[in-house]
Amino acid sequence: MNAEEEKKPGFFYGWVVVFACFLATLTLGETFWCFNVFFRPLEDEFGWSRAVTGSAYTCFLIGHAISLIIGGRLGDRFSPRPILLGTAIVSGTAIALASRTDSVNDLRLYLFIAGLGAGPMWSVSTSTIVRWFAGRKRADLALAITTTGVGAGAIIFAPMINYFIDAYGWRDAFLYVGIIMGIIVLASAVLVRRAPQAEGPPAGAGAGRSAPARLGLPARAVIAPFVTVTIIITVAIFSFQAVNSHLAIRATDAGISDATAAFAVGLMGGCSIPGRLLSGLVSNIVGWRRTLALAVLGMALSVPWLIFLDGAWMLYAFVISYGICHGLRVPAQIGTLAQSFGLATLGQLVGISTAIGQLIGATAPSVMGFIFDRTDSYTAGFYILMAILVVTGTIAFFMKSPAPRAPQPAGD
Repeated sequence: MNAEEEKKPGFFYGWVVVFACFLATLTLGETFWCFNVFFRPLEDEFGWSRAVTGSAYTCFLIGHAISLIIGGRLGDRFSPRPILLGTAIVSGTAIALASRTDSVNDLRLYLFIAGLGAGPMWSVSTSTIVRWFAGRKRADLALAITTTGVGAGAIIFAPMINYFIDAYGWRDAFLYVGIIMGIIVLASAVLVRRAPQAEGPPAGAGAGRSAPARLGLPARAVIAPFVTVTIIITVAIFSFQAVNSHLAIRATDAGISDATAAFAVGLMGGCSIPGRLLSGLVSNIVGWRRTLALAVLGMALSVPWLIFLDGAWMLYAFVISYGICHGLRVPAQIGTLAQSFGLATLGQLVGISTAIGQLIGATAPSVMGFIFDRTDSYTAGFYILMAILVVTGTIAFFMKSPAPRAPQPAGD
């Protein structure tokens, strides 16, 4: 595909890249949303406590956090294609190898490696789309579609994994899902291309070195707003990981069937899709930062359904409300970063902020498991989550963007 073809009326290769990046984020629906489907089979076979079982997923999140930063930096400098090729090989192989688990340390190692491979699927995909659509009318829609891949992946993979576990056992389920995941990301890598405006010298030279320089901001003026956004992202990610990693087993504890619990996991991911698609519309009305605030507060107001869970209808009420608000949040945090700090180092900013959130959020499965092991209930943990989400959403609502300085005369 040459530059002349890209300029033909009615054709824009960026939409092919949207589809490619959608495929990449689709696989995150498996890694982020579906570990809890494995929770009960692993607990039953090995007799691990919930804190120990959750620690394996924690290792995935740590690996993912590390690779988010590395992947984001690489995505700012190089074509996304070789980066996604590497993620396909590393993550797909590691997930498949989890089928050979004989101890919790085996599972921790395999999932950690899978996390190392999975980070760029998010930071590279989202920053690539923002660059392809910079200055275009449907930029919000393109970003929203890309991020819906995670929710669509949850719809697809949660019932698929549950079927594989029922039909073939959890070991073969890991093997099959790892193979499928690798094939999907390989297809994504074949289709993706670097944005035309990114061709040429690698980012990092001249004006592309930093968002603060691009905005005309002194570094100290950027630090506080970036820290604030990162804290909001971190709390939201911690909440998501705490809820998501224990959702299926919380449902079965309440007497809900395994199949219904797995369906609910997929439904929550599916409900994030309209939230992601609505994010652009909402942001056009209230701005990205207020959209982020509304999303976080909505997540907080969804938690009581889980605290008082008593029957499938309450489970569905939770996953619908929480899923929509979670979906609304994801593009909002990227949009907030882009709007506040520019595009020059967006991949790094997405990577750093999300990585910090993932590193802290990585403790959530074990923390919730610890609370359950000590109290024989998730109630205290869910009340704490609701409280910190309310506080964080309020902070997001009143947060202000850094204002660029007026241009200075040359020579000053």
